[in-house]
Amino acid sequence: MATDTASGSNHESNRDRRTLRGLVSTVVRLLIDLLVVTAWVVFLTLFFLEVAWPQWAFYALLIAGIGVYVAVTAAWRRD
Repeated sequence: MATDTASGSNHESNRDRRTLRGLVSTVVRLLIDLLVVTAWVVFLTLFFLEVAWPQWAFYALLIAGIGVYVAVTAAWRRD
């Protein structure tokens, strides 16, 4: 009986560590994504303020840039 309890406790401890590791990984990924997208928006804003291109081009580049970022980083995800 004691072996079953110790084995169950060890299994729960491993699961808790994986859950915590997954949570930390998700938070770090979200922070990195937020930083990259914010930098892209700031860069485009400053660039378009300098060159006075049309507003539709700003939004097109904004969406395209974020789309490329998502497409590239989606392949990095572990399953």
